[in-house]
Formats: sequence, C-alpha cells, structure tokens
Amino acid sequence: MRACRVAVCIAVLSAGPIAGAAAAPAVEETLAPARAGLDPVPFPSLDELEPVVAAQIDDSRAAFARVASKASASKGDLGAAYGELARLFHAYELFASAEPAYRNAARLQPSEPAWPHLLGYLYQQTGQFMPAAERFAAVLRLRPEQRAAALRLADVSLELNRLVDAREQYTSLLPVFPAAAHRGLGEVSLRERRYREAVEHFTIALERAPQASALRYSLGMAYRGLGRLEEARTQLERRGPGTIVAADAVVDALAPLIRGERLLVIQGSRAYAAGRFADAAAAFERALAVAPSSVPARANLASTLLQLGEVSRSVEELRAALAQAPGDAAVGRQLEDTAVALAILLAERQRFGDAIALLDDTHRRLPGRAAVATTLARLLSSSPELARRDGTRALALATEVYGSEPRASHAETMALALAELGRCAEALEWIRRSVSAAEAANDVTELARLRAEAPNYQAASCRAPGK
Repeated sequence: MRACRVAVCIAVLSAGPIAGAAAAPAVEETLAPARAGLDPVPFPSLDELEPVVAAQIDDSRAAFARVASKASASKGDLGAAYGELARLFHAYELFASAEPAYRNAARLQPSEPAWPHLLGYLYQQTGQFMPAAERFAAVLRLRPEQRAAALRLADVSLELNRLVDAREQYTSLLPVFPAAAHRGLGEVSLRERRYREAVEHFTIALERAPQASALRYSLGMAYRGLGRLEEARTQLERRGPGTIVAADAVVDALAPLIRGERLLVIQGSRAYAAGRFADAAAAFERALAVAPSSVPARANLASTLLQLGEVSRSVEELRAALAQAPGDAAVGRQLEDTAVALAILLAERQRFGDAIALLDDTHRRLPGRAAVATTLARLLSSSPELARRDGTRALALATEVYGSEPRASHAETMALALAELGRCAEALEWIRRSVSAAEAANDVTELARLRAEAPNYQAASCRAPGK
C-alpha cells in the first residue's frame, strides 16, 4: 500500500545476533598426570575469564584434585573426574585443555562411550576429521545403538570425501534423523554429480526442516548441474544461515554447564544463525540471568523474540536495551536493525502509533541512524492514520538522511514528505530524481517499482491516502 511505503526501500535488515568469538586464555599451569601412562593437562589462566567462570573452573579443579590425591581412587573414579573436568573445558571451548583430559578419561574408563563421543565432537569442531571419525567409530563399537554418533560419523565421512561410507551411513539413519539424513544424502549425490537425486534429497530435507536455509545453496548447485538455471538462481537468492541440527544428548549436555555471559551470548548467536530461535532465546535469557546489564544479550534477545513472533516482549527488551545502550557501534547497529524490523512489523499489524513511538525512542537514543530516520519519516508522511502524520518533521528527517546518503530510496522519502505537505510539484521532482538514481545504480527491480510510483505524484492531490 502506498499509504505505508515503509519497508520497500530500506536495505535488507539482518536484525541478527551480535557475533563474537571466544579467545583461548593463556595457560597458567599444567596438571601433572594423576597416574602413570596418562597425559598432562594444561590448565588455563583464570585471570582472563569472567569471575563466575573462573570460580566455576577453580571449583572443578579442586574437585578433581580431591579425587586425584586419593591413592585409593579407582580407575573409574579418576576417569570420571578427568571426564567432568574435560566437559567443563569443552563447554568453554578450552580445547587444548579438554583434549588430553578426555584422552585420560577414555584410558581409565575404556567402556564409557561418552569420552570418545565428546573427543570426536571436539575433533569435528576443530576440523580434525580423521581422528573424529576414529572416535565416533569407537563409540559405535561400544554402543551400536548410538544414532547421534552414527550421524556424526556420516558427517565426518562426508568431510573426508568417503562418499560410499557416508551414503551407507546416511541411508541407515533415514528412519531416525530423516531431515539430517536427506541433507547428507543430497550432499553425497551432489559430489557424485547425481544432480536429480540431490534435488530430491534437498527438497525433502527442506520440507522437513524449512528453517535450514543454508541448504538452498546446495539445492541451487544441484539445479545448476541439471541446467535449470532459473530455479538455481531462485534457490541461491533464498539461501541463508539456517542449518539442520539433530539431537545429540551427549553433546547437548555441554551447554547447561556454561555460566559466563559472554560465551552464552556467543552460544545464542550460533543458535540464531542456525535458525534455532528457541535455543537462542534460552541462551540469551541465561546470559541476562548472569549479567542483567548485558546490552548484547538483551539486544540479541529482542531480535530473537521478533523471529519467534513475540512482538510485545521484543519491544520490551529492545526498549530496555536502548535505555542502557553504550556507544558500541556493533550493538548500536543491532538495536537499529531490530527497531526498524519491529516497527515495520507493528505497522503491518496496523499498530502505527506503537511503530512511530518505538522509532522515536530509538532515534532519540541512537541519533544519526539512517534506517531508523528513514522509516520514521515514511511513517510520519504516509501512515494510513492521518492523525499520526507530521509532514514537517518527516521532511526534516528525510532531508538529513538524503544529505548524508543521496540514494534512490532516500529521494523517494523526500517525495513522500513533500507530498504530505501538499508540495506536489517538488514531490514529483524528487520522485523523478529517485528514478534517475535507480537508473544510475542499474537497480532494475527498484527502477521498475519507482516508475510505477511516479504517477501518484502527478495528480492534483499527491498526498498518500489515509483516514
């Protein structure tokens, strides 16, 4: 509708999570082998960790030391102590410490499948696919019914280009993990240039897991292999970060060990990127429980709640984040994108007053954000509710934005504001300017849309309709 041309010319909004990466702390000391034949375990410096995390790891070291110091401790007790220490290191991605601790646990408890399973996962995470395959195969020798380990073995077999093994493994998992197995079989078929078969598998996988938008790239490649270029282009345009994550009780039990705000935000960001929005929200909420003043956690939670359709809660969290937002550029961009996405959604639900109020608040707290100012200007100049409009303010906002970013979409915002003020000749000039800018940018889609809008400004009354 012309009366609320809010979203059409705004850059694609990520409204995604703030990314981060956990840096490995320096090694403070080395835990000597508790028994002959075991490996030393490097212990990370606690100085660089969040206090709550440092205390947790220090407590874990003390618990391990109590077991290791007992001459009467059994192999099982000592193996379990090494394993629990390894799990905590692993949860915080302290891989250099976790790896030897897992090896020791596996030596002391050779019949316990959790240790090779988790060590295999560590190797899989760090790109060491050969030892990962060996560990997952060891799990299956101990427990052939461990389907999560079988899926991980299939995935690393694919990474190692062992296509015959991978096909056999994925096929056996179709009844248990159908979406993941079809995804894997699609990748095997694609590498084998069985493009029609690949299309079938990817299509089924996407039907079962529509959030797995990353698969659209592979589906596009399969269509390209078949020479169906238009379908390939469509799929490539729709690709995203979403993946298929199958349940793995052994690996999933690592996440609840995390207590630090920073890594919980990273964990939530990864879940968000994979399209697992419920998991992401849970991680961000846990981060806020640890650190209620965390703006990244709150901003990310607002974005995630928007994806889950919880609009009111998303607005609430966004306003709270805005109230405590630091001058951090990454957080500011996050808040900007989320505010605009929320405002557009509120406008689509006919909640124009709420949308304007939200953008007003965001603009006041984050001045100079073009997407916020442009969206606010469009609402103030073309809201279907005439009482919500303010052409004078819309023009001031639009002029400021166009002055810093003279793009086609911002020229159109100028036209909308001038039309609301009844200055139709000037509005027509600006819409023509926006058409010229789109031509110069060779933006075919935008050019067609703006040309279709131009006649609206040639009428005696060019003001957007409303009531």
